[in-house]
Amino acid sequence: MNNQIKDNNIIKIVFLISSFIIVIFNNLNINWYTKGVMIPFTVMLISYIYLFNKTTFIIKRGYYLLIPIILILISFLIVKIDYSNMVLNIIIIPILLSIFFLSLTNKNYKISSYFIDWIFKIFPDGLISNLKYLKSDNDNKKNSNTSNIVLGVIVGGIIGLIILRLLRSADDYFNAFIGNIVNKITFDPGNLILFIVSFILLFSIFINILLNKNTKIETKEKRDINDVLVITILSIVNMVFVLFIVSEASRLTTNFLQLPMKYTYSSYAREGFFQLLGVTLINFSIILFLIYKTTIIKNSNKVKKLLLLLIIFSILLIFNSYYRMFLYINSYCFTVLRLQVILFLTMELVILILLIKKIISNLKKDAYIYFVILISFYIVNLYICNNSFIRLFN
Repeated sequence: MNNQIKDNNIIKIVFLISSFIIVIFNNLNINWYTKGVMIPFTVMLISYIYLFNKTTFIIKRGYYLLIPIILILISFLIVKIDYSNMVLNIIIIPILLSIFFLSLTNKNYKISSYFIDWIFKIFPDGLISNLKYLKSDNDNKKNSNTSNIVLGVIVGGIIGLIILRLLRSADDYFNAFIGNIVNKITFDPGNLILFIVSFILLFSIFINILLNKNTKIETKEKRDINDVLVITILSIVNMVFVLFIVSEASRLTTNFLQLPMKYTYSSYAREGFFQLLGVTLINFSIILFLIYKTTIIKNSNKVKKLLLLLIIFSILLIFNSYYRMFLYINSYCFTVLRLQVILFLTMELVILILLIKKIISNLKKDAYIYFVILISFYIVNLYICNNSFIRLFN
């Protein structure tokens, strides 16, 4: 480990300063998101990039990820993002940062369906045990200097306090001056805890990244599943969608099913929308599992056709959801949530089209393509799904 670090003292100093900055901003009279999310992650980003250049070989292609990370970090300053997006950022930013740090330092790392496994390798693994690397044994002279500085601070502090006490006793004006300073200094145990926690997190995660700079994660073998079982399941699911589409066609045209049910377009727009959204997510789960976790697509043409049919039904379901949502918007205008839903449906539609390409003629670098799509739609969501834009749009 120590041969990966050129100067252990620099690492400690950088994280001490970083933790101090986090504590300072935490005490400023600013909003919770800036001091609790934006500043800590920005401090981590800057300090890690600085230290990576000193402690390990940098893979420069990873710097492309700085574009979405910076756009997300500064979004609050530009458009005052919605509260729901603030909460989402607390999840998205750490994931993006972990991908970025690993892309910079590990030549074996690539964006894939196994990226979650990598995240757990850098947090919270070794959160406390990594503190043993605070002590370096490869540079005795520098460690000796550090010890001498600590000893000097202790001895000098004691002598200084004695002199200060004597001077305060000798001069009333100086005593009032020092007393005024002391009265303005308040000790908050919470700041000390925040400082310690910040330092431990920054240091431990950084050490884990260095420890895993040459790690290879083994890809899991795809499962073999009985094709009769899959064909049966997909046939039933597709039949349900056939019935639903026939029902929708009847309701939206001449009621050729001759059902006595009466409805208005406003009630049609409102009913079951999020249930339909849930159905599309279930479809996605089935489709992605069969394509990326099993070998069934290569082994069975019947499964491939039934899966393509399920994707087509999923696309029709998305258009049905579009129709309902726009009916609702025409009556009640846009809101942040409604615009987010429109974006989410569009993202689903794009990915489903790519999955058709994947099944029919394969899709190269599909993980990167999905990643770019997800991040692009998320950033668009940050910058347009907010109250300022909604008021302008309405």
